Order: sequence, then C-alpha cells, then structure tokens
Amino acid sequence: MDKKLKFDKSDLIDIVKSSLIAIVSSLVLILVFAMIVKFAGIEDNYIVVINMIIKSLSVVLGILFGIKQAKLGAIKGLVSGLLFVLLSYILFAIINLDAKIDVMMLIDSAILIAESLIAGIIAVNIKDRKDNHR
Repeated sequence: MDKKLKFDKSDLIDIVKSSLIAIVSSLVLILVFAMIVKFAGIEDNYIVVINMIIKSLSVVLGILFGIKQAKLGAIKGLVSGLLFVLLSYILFAIINLDAKIDVMMLIDSAILIAESLIAGIIAVNIKDRKDNHR
C-alpha cells in the first residue's frame, strides 16, 4: 500500500493556529514575568533562562493544542516553530524598538525549532492514538 500524505488547507490551518497559540501564550507569560521581575528584582542571568523556558513552553503548548490533524507532525512542527521564531522576533523587535540579531538569538531559534519539530511528532502521535481508541 502506497500511502501518500498530501499537504492541504487543514494542515496550513494547524500550522497557523499552533504559531498563534504559541505567540499569544508567550506574550502573556512574558508580560506576567515582566511584572514579577519589576517587583521582585530578579537578576539578569536568571531572566535570560526564564525567558527561554517561557518561549520553549509556549511553542510546545502551541503545537500540542494547535495541531488537530494526525499527520505530517514533523513538517507541521518545524514550520510552526519557524513561523513562531519569525513572528516573535518581529513582535519583540517592535516592542523593544531593537532589531539586532546576535549569536544567542540564533542559538535560541535553533533550540526552539528543534523543540517544535519534536513537539509536532509527539502531537500527531497523541492525536493518532486518541483517534484509534475511539
């Protein structure tokens, strides 16, 4: 049996939805964290780590909740991660009025894209398992 998986409109919707969920959750969590930092006076080296954790959590949650079709998990995860990285970079560059690209940003982006690829694979396997048990 030759199964060919085609990329269609529902796959594009999954990707866009995943990226938007990740962006919104990232914005909300970073705003909450910013308020905590303002009142708690957290050191800069902790802020960088917590920001990365927030972005990682956001991209994984976005993919887990955004992907509905149990197919093309790696591709959906990869493209969702790329879109998240691009949109979040543009959004936070506008917010901070600073659009610099440095080594740390490239490393963060590579980590987020790798995480999103893995999350996409996990998400479609979870969806597939749920569909097969019904």
